[in-house]
Amino acid sequence: MAEKKKTDIKFPFFRIKEDEEGSYVKVGPIEVTNTKTSEEVNMGPLHIREGSVAFKKDRGGTLEGIAWAMFFILLGSVFLYGNISHQEPVGMVPIGVGIIWLSLNFARSRLNLKVSNFTVALGIIAIIWGLTERFAPDVSFMAIVAIAVGIGLIIHFGRKTY
Repeated sequence: MAEKKKTDIKFPFFRIKEDEEGSYVKVGPIEVTNTKTSEEVNMGPLHIREGSVAFKKDRGGTLEGIAWAMFFILLGSVFLYGNISHQEPVGMVPIGVGIIWLSLNFARSRLNLKVSNFTVALGIIAIIWGLTERFAPDVSFMAIVAIAVGIGLIIHFGRKTY
């Protein structure tokens, strides 16, 4: 049995261990490159250096964190405005959430990260919902959603080639 060194790292489904020459070798389903010339191994968000493992977020996680922060700032601002002016800011939360989701996906596209079509659709729906609450309170939001879903399905299935 191989001697356990200080730099051996155990994870639930794989291990990374240092061989006699000082390089890291694959022990498990994940490929680890030879690190004789470098001091650090990067496997996705895991950065392994000298027997320690650091978890570093990717840019997508940072963007999502900023989006959550903007959401809480939006909620606090809306509540504060309602308390100060004694009026309910009708439709502002859905409009703000829609803008946050669309801005998040715009930033993802500019950084060459995967854009979530689901949150793009939800962002558009949220903005439409907020605008109908704000400027046309008599119009049924569900009717507008049904029309939007129908148009989206026509576009989706109309673009498919058979």
